Amino acid sequence: MGSNRRKHNPQAAAKAARATRAAKATGTAEKMAAGAAVAKAVSGAEYRNPGIDREIHTDHLTSGLPYQRPVNPKEVERLIREWDERLLEPVIVSFRDGKFNVVDGQHRISAMRRMNNGVGIMVSCKVYSGLTYEQEAALCYKLDKAKKRLSLSQATNALAESGEDAEIMEIRQLTENCGFVWALGKSRGKTGEIVTTRALVNAYRLLGGAAFVRMMNLLWDAWEGDPRSLTASILSGMALFVKTYETEMSDRTFATKLSQVDPDEINRRGRADFSTNSVALRYARVILEKYNGQRGGRKLPYRFKG
Repeated sequence: MGSNRRKHNPQAAAKAARATRAAKATGTAEKMAAGAAVAKAVSGAEYRNPGIDREIHTDHLTSGLPYQRPVNPKEVERLIREWDERLLEPVIVSFRDGKFNVVDGQHRISAMRRMNNGVGIMVSCKVYSGLTYEQEAALCYKLDKAKKRLSLSQATNALAESGEDAEIMEIRQLTENCGFVWALGKSRGKTGEIVTTRALVNAYRLLGGAAFVRMMNLLWDAWEGDPRSLTASILSGMALFVKTYETEMSDRTFATKLSQVDPDEINRRGRADFSTNSVALRYARVILEKYNGQRGGRKLPYRFKG
């Protein structure tokens, strides 16, 4: 490892900074070339597959890409408490578009910086080149899955970013086409934001593409993306309702009647039903009652099993 060590070179860094400033004035092609020059000045080496072991200063590493799970402060604190240099693995890095992108190891980097009084530090890395963004996301997913560190929403997010899972890609595309955002555990509290993962995937699997889109449009027409209408429970109930009454219900009647119902009332009534353990059935019953409850429109018979 010692023969591969690279010290920070002020002259090289200044040269790289000048190249970066020049790139800003000369267009996209020259920006990419300058970015590569920056990386070469820092590392002193061109990177190619298979991965090459190098030490890189944390100031030159880019992390926080969309496919990564957010840095968890509690995980960082745990790493610091249990720190053992002998157990450290190299940070996995992808050299792409002139940047060293951290694929795996951002918690370790955060811990090392904390232990170094917030100052950057040289870290051991395994650097790969030639990976696309999607391939980075796939590698991140596989590494975290092998270490059992991903929640369902984090794993689904990584798969969505990788483009490797056709089902997840279609669910996200259909959801977005209907005006919603599949937040996948990264809630920002915005209108139309769906945080749940399992309920949305299950709804798609129960209904299929066309009926899933219909359900999503009904949700929007009734509540216009109100986050209270997009809970896992309401989504589960909606999927069962649409599946049961797919050929009988009127979309116009649904939108007219349910838009007059506060989503909190559906959530409250569904939680208060202790007659069944099925969350989908409890909420589907409330939706059916509200569909039938007001004047106008043909009433739907009770067809749920249970």
